[in-house]
Amino acid sequence: MAVSRHRWGFTDAEWFEARRALELLLAEAGARRSTVTYGEVAKRALGGRVSARSSALMELLGEVDSQADARLGCMVASLVVRADTGMPGDGYFAFAAEELGRPIGERRAFWTAEVERVWAAYGDEKVEP
Repeated sequence: MAVSRHRWGFTDAEWFEARRALELLLAEAGARRSTVTYGEVAKRALGGRVSARSSALMELLGEVDSQADARLGCMVASLVVRADTGMPGDGYFAFAAEELGRPIGERRAFWTAEVERVWAAYGDEKVEP
């Protein structure tokens, strides 16, 4: 019998479901041309079991974002923002530069351009999460 691995206190099956929930949440936000907060993501994708600033949430965002970037050529995590600033946190920009090799330059300009790319990708009805 296979043993289920635990990541951040989630079983493999729970992590898979959280990824799927996050993909759907971001696809919905993209289609509506809107953003969601880290708190909303923690609640809706991870059932409120982690905080908006948790490493688990950041890892999940990174996984989903890397996969979407490879498929769509845009950072879907751009739609996840802080409630107090309306922009992503520092980790978003570090991930973009270090993991995806994006040249950041001025943060707001970079983020705004990425958001527009995500909205354009999800504005196409053929794109699914």
